[in-house]
Amino acid sequence: MKGIKYYKAEMFNMIEVKTCSNYLHAYKEHLHQELSIGYINNGATILNVIGKDYCIRAGEAVIIYPYVSHRCQPVDINNWEYTMIYIDADLSKEILHNLNIKNSIGIRKLGKREFDQIKALSNTLKSNTSQFDKEVELIDTLIQLFCTCDIDIELKSCEKIGSVKTYIEEHFLETLQLKDMEQRFNINRFVLIRNFRRNFNTTPNAYQLQLKVNYGKQLLKSSGNIVDIALGSGFYDQAHFAKEFKKAYGVTPLQYHKDLQG
Repeated sequence: MKGIKYYKAEMFNMIEVKTCSNYLHAYKEHLHQELSIGYINNGATILNVIGKDYCIRAGEAVIIYPYVSHRCQPVDINNWEYTMIYIDADLSKEILHNLNIKNSIGIRKLGKREFDQIKALSNTLKSNTSQFDKEVELIDTLIQLFCTCDIDIELKSCEKIGSVKTYIEEHFLETLQLKDMEQRFNINRFVLIRNFRRNFNTTPNAYQLQLKVNYGKQLLKSSGNIVDIALGSGFYDQAHFAKEFKKAYGVTPLQYHKDLQG
């Protein structure tokens, strides 16, 4: 079946599952506030992270940490099927802390046993089984995935530019000005933009836009009032929000909300 579908796992509204089959939307550089775990059933994709391309094929998975900008492009749209599991930032932070996992991106090829396990996890999260079963299977799967990652791609950034990124994350709903950042961080605006892109493969304003879209995505989990959500997420109207949302997530805000309502 062609298209994108979102499912909400009834676990404190902290987990959702996305499935996509033979469907391409205009994937721009985007991020998730959640911890993202994806695996491919059919085909392959080129995953661009921090300016580098990684080919992820059927039988392989990717772990993308919160706030990491990335872009995906399927190799063959007619042979393309994948699943993503999104884990709320607070829950993922607790998991990573307790597992003593460093903040990096893990990419690894799964063996059949592990691939079957993560696939079973997504099916469990989409099912009507008990919350207890879902939590146990989620944590057990994550322990095995994190503790056996083959490749880590370190997120490297200078302290000052990292502070700029944190500042944007804390103030993304406000009107930001380059001159204010220059004064606050004592850095020339040209150097700021150049180094921000060098470290995070995006510009400060594009990063702020990604945060706004993702914030709107969180609000859609509990409300279908697109106009209020658009304005509450810092967009000047519903159309602007809907356009950016579909670029990032492949569906309209309303369709996303309806999917999560079951």
